[in-house]
Amino acid sequence: MLKLSTKSSYGLRACLTLAASDVLLSSAEIAEKDQIPRRYLEQILSSLRQSGLVQSVRGAKGGYSLGKPPEDITVAALVASVEGTLPPMLCTNPDLQSENCRSESECDCRGLCRELENSVTRVLEGTTLADILSGRKSLNDAMTGNAHGDLLESSKR
Repeated sequence: MLKLSTKSSYGLRACLTLAASDVLLSSAEIAEKDQIPRRYLEQILSSLRQSGLVQSVRGAKGGYSLGKPPEDITVAALVASVEGTLPPMLCTNPDLQSENCRSESECDCRGLCRELENSVTRVLEGTTLADILSGRKSLNDAMTGNAHGDLLESSKR
């Protein structure tokens, strides 16, 4: 089964928490609510801030909020923000392939893997925070892919 990396899952959970809040939230509040290690969350929030998906306000009454409306933030954009890019399927990434996968003529499954990767990308690009919050797609579905085909497990951790 394919799944989101821990980093992407934490980023998604943090953004959903921000989307559901009417006030700025500190990293400590998000970490406590979502049970994410605070230092790790701060690294993730920094990536999300740099990509414009979240914004921060400094000061005693500061904190984080979404940088865009939830309907404008796709899971694909979020994953790309925290991972650097959308992680590829193992067999379509030349750096991660086994020796048997190096030659397309020797791999009967390469086409299937590319099709699966394209399907995963479409699901990630077609799922917004608003979709998840409204119940059209659940957080569990987005993280495990149960309702929409399996998502992806990042080769990065």
